[in-house]
Amino acid sequence: MSWYQRLSARWDDSSRIALTNGDLTVTYGDLTERVHRACGLLQQAGLEPGDVVAIQLPRSIEILDLVLGATALGMPVVPMNDRYTDAEVSYQLADSFAKLAFLSDGTAPELPPGCRVVRASALPRALADAPARKPTGTVPDDATAIIGYTSGTTGRPKGALITHANLTAIVSGLHGAWRWSREDRLLHALPLFHIHGLFVAQFGALWANARTDWVGRFDAVDTLRAIDRLGSTLFMGVPTFYQRFIELPDALRFDLSRVRLFTCGSAPLPAHVLDGFERRFGHRVLERYGMTEVGIVLSNPYEGARRAGAVGLPLPGVEATLADPVTDAPTADGDVGELRIGGPTVFRGYLNNPEKTAGSFDANGRVRTGDLATRDADGYFRIVGRLRDLVIAGGLNVYPSEVEAVLLDHPDVAEVACVGVIDVDLGERLVADVVWKPGATLAMEALDAWARQRLAPYKTPRAWRTVSSLPRNAMGKVDKTLIRAEWEMPRVRGGLAADVSAIARGNLALALESEGLRLEAETAFEGARAVFDRNVGARYFVAEVAGAYAGQCMVTTEWSDWRARQIWWLQSVYVHPAYRKRGVFKALYKAVVDGARTSGASGVRLYVDRSNTRAIDVYRRQQMNGDHYMLFETMFAEPEKAVDR
Repeated sequence: MSWYQRLSARWDDSSRIALTNGDLTVTYGDLTERVHRACGLLQQAGLEPGDVVAIQLPRSIEILDLVLGATALGMPVVPMNDRYTDAEVSYQLADSFAKLAFLSDGTAPELPPGCRVVRASALPRALADAPARKPTGTVPDDATAIIGYTSGTTGRPKGALITHANLTAIVSGLHGAWRWSREDRLLHALPLFHIHGLFVAQFGALWANARTDWVGRFDAVDTLRAIDRLGSTLFMGVPTFYQRFIELPDALRFDLSRVRLFTCGSAPLPAHVLDGFERRFGHRVLERYGMTEVGIVLSNPYEGARRAGAVGLPLPGVEATLADPVTDAPTADGDVGELRIGGPTVFRGYLNNPEKTAGSFDANGRVRTGDLATRDADGYFRIVGRLRDLVIAGGLNVYPSEVEAVLLDHPDVAEVACVGVIDVDLGERLVADVVWKPGATLAMEALDAWARQRLAPYKTPRAWRTVSSLPRNAMGKVDKTLIRAEWEMPRVRGGLAADVSAIARGNLALALESEGLRLEAETAFEGARAVFDRNVGARYFVAEVAGAYAGQCMVTTEWSDWRARQIWWLQSVYVHPAYRKRGVFKALYKAVVDGARTSGASGVRLYVDRSNTRAIDVYRRQQMNGDHYMLFETMFAEPEKAVDR
């Protein structure tokens, strides 16, 4: 039985609202009619069961019509990001042997033989004019429903074959685990081209006979206002969403009391974001784990401890184990191993790639996820790293090898290495080291523009660096560990007016963390602006990691009449939690001391309240003089004076 037949068999009231999208309201009866028209359109086009349908459209109800219509007829679907470049679309159309492609108006890919195109602007009329045809016939459970393209170390995206049975197992498993009901109302802010937005969110709501309210491009304030206004009971997001939520001014208030569940996936949720969201909004986000090849397989419990840094327990029917990635020997609780997954959600293999398919399974038939994890004694899993260099930026997968392959096509690039580094907003950001060919005169800005023409925006490196060579190990392989470590070394510079927003947020967070004070956001912004707009005798130092804000401190000066020189006073020292234990405190302190010494100041001082033991311990670890207790001081030697001879 097809996925659509199993899904629609659960729809018992055609008058119930299935979804809304702005002014559009679609009942379950309307959705059934729309799917039948999609079936008619596909059959009119001459497609048969097994023919591949590619969909690269802006987020719209037509995507859902076509996905459900195609699966109802046994036609595999290739969902594609509407921000893909022509080259990316061309590759997936050719690799999947797509027979019909629904494409955004601005996309102009090379089409494989026999592939026809329907444009986004023509699609609504085409669907409206198509005959409604109820799907008949039987689709085998093991037939491919979705071809989800993902990538690996080769840089060539691979089509993961997800069956109708896989879809049923994924959605039905989450239905029970997360207590879906027909009374639920999901606020949907995710895209529909990957499993999070399509399988977990949209299909989950349809399986439950629930209602979905779509919102447009994500905006933190608009999203929370919609949850409040609509009385949403569920919201699913990525870490970037929750980071943006907790950064909102305290003055903004929202009623989220009707929400029963917030979930997060697609990338690890930092502990400070999990805890910060709970403090601010009173909800503990449920974090889970999944990937295209296995669906969603681990989840923190609906009832029970939702642990920071943990992706939870295996869902019913899922076999989750840890093994040494080289020897395949099982690892003990607490030890790091590669996460292996078995069960009914596991994909069938990769399209046209038997070698990669074989290498993706271990001897016991479990998928090698490539993720390194630990397991607590009571069964909770924690992801600690990746065997491969996958970067997850804002919830979207970025594969460095794929980006490197594009950059190496440039005639002036000799070598390139891309790595992921931590990013407070996106979770991770992609950065690149470039070795130019001899005689190359291209500016880095030109290479960035060249890359943006060939890669989706989220795949383009966020920061670039010219290097003379790439570090390699004894086997001649590029050592990305060294590259990543170099990028993640904190760098300190003078504050700029463009840093005001980050500095003000840092001051707000500092007051709350160190003193328990909730300051007015506008006051903090005005205070930071004053340093740059007026002569208030203060300056800021800003720490960056890979070009991203990591921390700050303010310096004021005072005249020392007994040394006839200035003393620099440190104030408002703050490091974002994501960058702590990474040398940022030390880098800020060193920059201030070096700057004071170079300027001819007599020393550096910092006052800390005697009761603020946390701050005192931090500054003592920076080797400031703890004997002063409330006063930490570093005094410089007297400058040598000229002597008459």
